[in-house]
Amino acid sequence: MLPKRKEARSLILLIFCYFILGSAQIWAEEKSVSPNLSEQELATARFLSTLETKLANKFYNYRQRPVVRVAVFDFNDGAGNVGKSGKEIAQKIIRRLWSQKQFAVVSQEKVEQYLRWMGMTTLFKINASMIYRWQRRINTVDPGHGIHVLIGGEVQKGVGRSLRVSASLINFGAKIGPRELENNILDMTTINAEIPLPTEQALKEALEIVTRGEIRPLGEGRLLILANNKGHNLIETDFIKAFTKERPFPWAEVPLLFVAGKEEGIMPEQIKVGLGNLSLSPLNWENDPGKHLEYSFLHGKCATNLVFFDELMPAQSYRLLTALVDPKSYETRSLMKEITVYPGVTTLVVLSFYVPSEKEKIRSKQTAQINLFQIWGKGLEIFPEKR
Repeated sequence: MLPKRKEARSLILLIFCYFILGSAQIWAEEKSVSPNLSEQELATARFLSTLETKLANKFYNYRQRPVVRVAVFDFNDGAGNVGKSGKEIAQKIIRRLWSQKQFAVVSQEKVEQYLRWMGMTTLFKINASMIYRWQRRINTVDPGHGIHVLIGGEVQKGVGRSLRVSASLINFGAKIGPRELENNILDMTTINAEIPLPTEQALKEALEIVTRGEIRPLGEGRLLILANNKGHNLIETDFIKAFTKERPFPWAEVPLLFVAGKEEGIMPEQIKVGLGNLSLSPLNWENDPGKHLEYSFLHGKCATNLVFFDELMPAQSYRLLTALVDPKSYETRSLMKEITVYPGVTTLVVLSFYVPSEKEKIRSKQTAQINLFQIWGKGLEIFPEKR
């Protein structure tokens, strides 16, 4: 038994010596590196390392999500103002993540575009309601964004000559429903750090505001796309001249906006409608009494039967793509047109997909065609007089 005990003691001693020597080596490496880094640089490096680790632990998955796509926003002072240090920290996060193959960073041009869509200068006053609006807007206007995480935060004066930094990692793909909105529940991870600065002057410069926080008036309008897919050729009436961007929809003056043509038509085989990069499908609105009333009313006025889109959108121009297939000849027809959404105005787009019957083709020599009409009404309500 003695030889075995001696062997065990020798093994334990060997492990102990290895541990001591290894620790000494690590300590020596730290001693050799530390003199080259200031307290500020060390604290910043630890903060960035912690952020990267928590980001990877929560969102990275080798099989299901091999690349985590993030949008990084300038850090603010709690009131939406962006200081010099807030911009610098955001840029350091971008550079840190950009160098890691498991992360993809959204371009700053895209980030600024998203902010414009929301009427903001940076990401602040984060709550469930705000993120829900961001989800709805970005998913609608830029459906291929692929964003998993929003990164933003605050930089304020800390204890003594230091900056107090708080970063927020927001799960942009998390579902936000009625319960989350009511109780302000948000899937968010927070990282806090204190970063010391060398002088009072450095602290003053770090907190210097470079961009004032503001909620800009959001230029947005309502875009509503209706269609008739029964094969009829819609014809506009003279009443369409009464619709302008300067006045609400004058429904009391208008019996009909469009009527179905007398030509004999058949239903197209396939219909495709796309708004920018977004592929549209007819909406199901039967279980929404308010929408049911609006859409039924509009179908009666416009001789339509489908609703493809109904959202508040940033006021700008959009590319609308439409296509159909003639079920008899298999010929395709397509149409691309710019449509404009104006601030505080409802843009009503009416699509007509006309496919003449074989008899009509022989009689009038007509072929399949797509017509697009735009009308406008001031305000965002279909029935403004009832508000």
